[in-house]
Amino acid sequence: MFKISFSNPIIKTDMEEIFLNVPESTRLFHKKIYISGASGMIASYLVSFFIWLNEEQNAGIEIYAGIRNGQKCDLRFGEYAKKSCFHLIQKDVLFPLPDDVQPDYVIHAASLASPQYYGLYPVETMLPNVVGTYQLLEYARNHDVDGFLFFSSGAVYGTAEGSVSISENSIGLLDYLARGNSYGESKRCGEALCFSYSDEYHVPVKIARIHHTYGPTIDIDNDSRVFSEFVGNIVKYQDIVIKSSGESKRAFCYITDTISALLIILLNGKNGEAYNVGNPDEYIRIRDLAAVLTSLFPERNLSAKFEKRQNDAYVSSPNSRLVPLDVGRLKGLGWENKVSIKEGFMRTVQAIEYEKRQV
Repeated sequence: MFKISFSNPIIKTDMEEIFLNVPESTRLFHKKIYISGASGMIASYLVSFFIWLNEEQNAGIEIYAGIRNGQKCDLRFGEYAKKSCFHLIQKDVLFPLPDDVQPDYVIHAASLASPQYYGLYPVETMLPNVVGTYQLLEYARNHDVDGFLFFSSGAVYGTAEGSVSISENSIGLLDYLARGNSYGESKRCGEALCFSYSDEYHVPVKIARIHHTYGPTIDIDNDSRVFSEFVGNIVKYQDIVIKSSGESKRAFCYITDTISALLIILLNGKNGEAYNVGNPDEYIRIRDLAAVLTSLFPERNLSAKFEKRQNDAYVSSPNSRLVPLDVGRLKGLGWENKVSIKEGFMRTVQAIEYEKRQV
């Protein structure tokens, strides 16, 4: 697992960039923030930003990190997990949050988010997005929080063919009995709960529909998603292996742009509203992504090849979203995508390789 360290020049630069992108993050100073699934790829970068704010800006943020496995916490955050501002909450999100936490902000990020789990653990995929969301919304309702952010996904759109672009008003087809749709369907249910709690109980909840995000915290050894496997190939000096036709298109967003978007949604978003998070300027085919990555490191003499996927547990999405992403609503809050695919994947590889040299 990638360990966060601000001595890593890429991580340090990323944290500084997020702060410049979201100057209103100073509104989080001296607040208590609970984040479920805090060791996850995206959530851990958000937690790292809060730690960085404390280290570099004297922010005084009390971080309550929901991580069931204490070893994962140590592997991800190392020495920072021992800081007095860092509180490990080793409790399953399916059960109520302890009353003594009393956060000002709740961020619900706990979820299995890779297709390699959907076939093996469809129940475990769904429960955090439904039962876990309910538990945290109940807590927020009863404790008068300042803000609540739900990590949703572009998977809620299902198949959206025929659309000019995917906006938050797009309604795609999602067969809830199809193997592999447990994730998207449970995210839909979680969103419906969020809207309902906002509408009926006035909980200040916002929804982030996160599309394909990559960055240093991807798990190149265990995550079967294409961007993780491709980066793993580069880091290990292996040819890139494409396990599909490579024709599918995705809007790949570097993690600093995603974290900036999440903070802006939390602080400036409209209650009960959903926002697409992704980079429409980098909407490319999987085979083209492979070509970009090999071209970034010509000295490694790597190429791309096609192989049939051998992992039977991996459930490819039964849905087609071959239309561009509309992030106009997010841009209306003041967000801009700033990191290109070339720069973002270069940073990702450099950060991972730097971390490996420190071991």
